[in-house]
This record gives sequence, structure tokens and C-alpha cells, in this order.
Amino acid sequence: MISDRSAYSSLAYQAGGRGLSLDEVRRLNDIAIGGVWPGVVVLLRTDPRTGLSRQEVGDRIGNESDAFHRTVAHAFD
Repeated sequence: MISDRSAYSSLAYQAGGRGLSLDEVRRLNDIAIGGVWPGVVVLLRTDPRTGLSRQEVGDRIGNESDAFHRTVAHAFD
């Protein structure tokens, strides 16, 4: 299966960006995906401002602060 999102995005945004418990977010994602974690992940990096400038209409995540987006980007490391 190919997807444009994975449980790893949830870990970065919810645990890294929102400060929720990493173990709890991981546990809930594990339930949601039936324990089938991606075998291969391709991460495309861009500066958060560059990425957000491509968004025509801001959404819940797009309207977050620069600091939030930097924190999420670092959570993928």
C-alpha cells in the first residue's frame, strides 16, 4: 500500500507538535493501523514557510505558528 500520510506523521504532529505523550500517541496509532507500520517511509523536507506558502487557504494546521511547524519538522528527526 502507498499512502501520503503515515502513523509517523501523527507521532510528529501530536506528540512532537502538540506535546502529547509519545507512548500514548504510538499506542493509539498502533491500534488504529492494526499493528501494521510502514515498511518504508520517504520523507520530503522543505522549509515550513516554503511549504505553507503553497497553501492557498489556511487550515487548522497551516494556521499554526512558525514555532509549531519547526517543532514538528524536528520531531521527524
